[in-house]
Amino acid sequence: MIVENKDLVRSSLKNYLSDITKDSVEERYKFLSYYEGMQGQMENDLVKYFPIKSVDIPFVCQSITSKLINARAIAYKEAPQRTNPDYLELVKDLDQSMLTAERLTYLLGSHLIRSRYNEEEQKVEHDQIIEFEPIFESRARQPFAYIYPIYNHGQAKDDKVVYAYWSNEEHFLIDQNGSIESVNEGNVNPYSQIPLTICHRHPYTTDFIRNGASDIVNANLMINVLMTELGLAMRLQALGQPVITGIDSANQIRLGVDSPMVLPEGSSFEFVSPGGSLEQYINSIRFYVDSVAYNNNLKVKWSVGRESFVSGEALKMAEIDLTEAVMGDYQMIWRGVEQQRFKIDRRILEVHGKNVSEDYSVDFSEPRFPLTAEEERKQWDWEWANGLSSPKDWMRKYNPDLTEDEIDDMMEEMQPEQPQQPTTLADILSS
Repeated sequence: MIVENKDLVRSSLKNYLSDITKDSVEERYKFLSYYEGMQGQMENDLVKYFPIKSVDIPFVCQSITSKLINARAIAYKEAPQRTNPDYLELVKDLDQSMLTAERLTYLLGSHLIRSRYNEEEQKVEHDQIIEFEPIFESRARQPFAYIYPIYNHGQAKDDKVVYAYWSNEEHFLIDQNGSIESVNEGNVNPYSQIPLTICHRHPYTTDFIRNGASDIVNANLMINVLMTELGLAMRLQALGQPVITGIDSANQIRLGVDSPMVLPEGSSFEFVSPGGSLEQYINSIRFYVDSVAYNNNLKVKWSVGRESFVSGEALKMAEIDLTEAVMGDYQMIWRGVEQQRFKIDRRILEVHGKNVSEDYSVDFSEPRFPLTAEEERKQWDWEWANGLSSPKDWMRKYNPDLTEDEIDDMMEEMQPEQPQQPTTLADILSS
């Protein structure tokens, strides 16, 4: 949305909200439906490819979108190491929020994270904003404001919708008729900055709102079409299609094991099955999935014909493209997002009387692939021998819900008669 002047934003909002139906919004919800595996949406998309009267099997609706998105969006699969413990004590479920934001960003292309203060818990928490509209001044590169709808549970999309408006100066609610509802006195933004962090899947190219995983969603639709055709072909292959030749009308002919059939001279009756190999058809479907996965730096591991188990290092070499892509995401997307979100969170905490240091850094780890039990023991033993970690680090990794005091107590219980700390993982496991 573009306005000629900030002073005209309210009248522009009224005109915009009076007819806000947009194809891009519908596309985002379609992507979400495929990600969540909503069968109703997928069946509706299949109807135009299979007229109802011609399909005598259920539609086949596979949900590969979530599988591919979750396999690709792994920057936050291992929680990064963040500094500023005072800040981390004042935010709620940050790792979970950022993992969700990463997956939605890769799915939708652009995504908003809203930071808000929870008065009851006295912490900052984060909401995922799916549908939003940036507002620009003419020829501006960055928006000066955002609006997004506020839906209630059970509310239909065609009901009267209220939108939240945020700029650095103002915050208020506005409905589709242009009526404004004040949230703060004078509609002032108490934070003096927009409490929204924008996440983009790609660098700025042609549009502020980036393209999402359209290739994956389209592939999901194509797989559903092919799988439905395969189901129909398998049924026809098993039962065959009855074909009668040499007669003008088959109205008097009845099929059934208890109904003898008498045909006129020169006519014939047979069951005809479709030609082609079902195995080749299945391989074609696999090839289609493999090509889409390859374009997203993924490799598909099929349940049939799966390769034998390989070590974590061998798997890492096989997934080198994915590793490099995720490392690129750290630099191009998530470091900037982390800094912007921290700046917003810190300002919100300051307004609510909680001051934290401005020092903040994030250390993302290289994507790790599963190690064998022996490889993992050797890795821990090497780190302990070289002073890079301690037995407490092992306890923290495999007992993330324990407090430091509980870890100390467990270490003392595991070594009641030994004055020294264990030096190898085998010592801990055997104690």
